[in-house]
Amino acid sequence: MNKYNVLIIGAGGQGALADIPGSLNENKIISYAHAFKEHKGFTIKEFLDIDDNKIIEAYKIWEIEIPKYFKSRQENKIHKDDCGPLLNIDIAVVSTPDNTHYEILKQLAEYPLKLVICEKPICTDLQQAKEIVELYKTNGIPLMVDYTRRFIPELEALKQYGPPELAICEFNRGFLHSGSHAVDMFNMLEAKNIRLIEVPLESERIWKINLYWKDKHWQEKRIGNDPVPEYYSNHMKYVAENAYNFLEGKEELKCTGEMALKSLEMCFELMNK
Repeated sequence: MNKYNVLIIGAGGQGALADIPGSLNENKIISYAHAFKEHKGFTIKEFLDIDDNKIIEAYKIWEIEIPKYFKSRQENKIHKDDCGPLLNIDIAVVSTPDNTHYEILKQLAEYPLKLVICEKPICTDLQQAKEIVELYKTNGIPLMVDYTRRFIPELEALKQYGPPELAICEFNRGFLHSGSHAVDMFNMLEAKNIRLIEVPLESERIWKINLYWKDKHWQEKRIGNDPVPEYYSNHMKYVAENAYNFLEGKEELKCTGEMALKSLEMCFELMNK
């Protein structure tokens, strides 16, 4: 079995700590570290983060040897003079705050990586997102963007009903950070008509999706402390599987930079109306 070396940039919840042993989520696979650690086709080589304590914790929790060249880094950057990072890395994962993606992705594009995986959105600025997608295309580096719903089998199965006649989402906590999930899902399903309603309330989570076909209705709802639907419990496992199958030439990426850019463009269009 071919094995690929992984660098995870961002050792916080999504990157490494969301589902650590002993936590409420220990039986889930919702962090990149857990997913790549579990998959036999990957080896995690390094974590990068602005917080050294998170880096050290991630190495310890996932039982990965701290590289001999590890040193304190005061910012989330890849340094060419480091004797370790990216010299033997196949995949880089960007799991950092949204507003840091642009600079990190630009730096990663300088290296001959086999794949870069980035959390959504690609960038918080549309022109920067377009620049990144074009840069990766020019440099021949495949770019995957983690719009969660693209990778969930139960949600992919909705394609069997054809494009929804109407797709509606009510949400809060930001158009790009939250609403973009719905926009991308609606693009995946090729919905004929979409409506997004941003609720000006931050005190509790509001998330409702309704899909309508001529003879079928589907809903997903999370209000306040409602539990996350069970089908999200292995989300990162599916991301890792898609990445591996792509590298082995067995499957296309389920969410490319171009797909994510289309959703981002739609978000900005809706935000400006």
